[in-house]
Amino acid sequence: MRITSHKANQFLSFALKILVVSAAVYFIWYKLTSDEQMNLEQFLNILLKYRVFSFTNILVLLFLTFFNWYFEILKWQNLSAHVRKNSFKKAIKESLASFTAAIFTPSRIGEYGAKCLYYARNAWRKVIFLNFMGNMAQLFATYFFGIAGLLFLITTLDLPLPFFNALLVAGLLVSPFVIYWIMKKFRLRLKGYSIQRLEDSFYNVPEEIRWKTMIYATARFLIFTHQFYFLLLVFKVDVSYPLLISAVFSTYILASIIPTMIIFDALIKGGFAVWVFGLLQVPQIVVLTIVLTVWILNFAVPGVLGSYFVLKYKKTTPARP
Repeated sequence: MRITSHKANQFLSFALKILVVSAAVYFIWYKLTSDEQMNLEQFLNILLKYRVFSFTNILVLLFLTFFNWYFEILKWQNLSAHVRKNSFKKAIKESLASFTAAIFTPSRIGEYGAKCLYYARNAWRKVIFLNFMGNMAQLFATYFFGIAGLLFLITTLDLPLPFFNALLVAGLLVSPFVIYWIMKKFRLRLKGYSIQRLEDSFYNVPEEIRWKTMIYATARFLIFTHQFYFLLLVFKVDVSYPLLISAVFSTYILASIIPTMIIFDALIKGGFAVWVFGLLQVPQIVVLTIVLTVWILNFAVPGVLGSYFVLKYKKTTPARP
């Protein structure tokens, strides 16, 4: 009976891994082939036209992608140290495998569950919180630079509907504090946690880990936004650095407002990017091509690499924290 049960568990585990990988690969392929604004052939032709595939360009883009994920993995290695000592190699496995599981789930929910599988059951709540803390650090970096970018654009450009733009920036500035106040006032919960419990859990994490998490999140943000900026240069967009990087920052903060599945990340960013860069007279087709290229480099490629770790996953008894 135990042998049969063991074989059944092995089969279910294998089937689940195949399902996760198949879903991730399908969603990536779906994104690349079903965009109504730009088909795959058109996308490739534009890349060839601007020589994006030159050796130097590919080297720079892959370099930035590597360090984007290097700092993401460092961030998780740093956070997971609050549960148990974690090697960089293990952090790679946990980060990429959980990312693959997150591709087809709303608001990256799959990432939380996938990371828990590498830890003892009694540490799952802590792992979920630490993952949430890492995502919030990334969101904070996006808000900090994004609001600065929006303020710079609004005060530099002669934009239409100045009142609306001022209202938008004001709303972005105060909305996190309003949400925080409402949740604390009415004792609402976020992912099963009350605000008071989140605060207690946050301050239970050593200060060194908190600061390192913020530094790694900031480094990541600056890397992938400058990857976007580098592509703007490749596509010969002749606009000053302050305006271009402010537009990139603004695109990311506007896109972060809408929770979505990773697979639709390029669609959401594309819509905001077209509007923001339209203010700088950047052609729509160039903006959409850059958004999709950045998505492939930072989401599709790591998602495919993570599939390997999903397939290699073996249920073990993790060390207790």
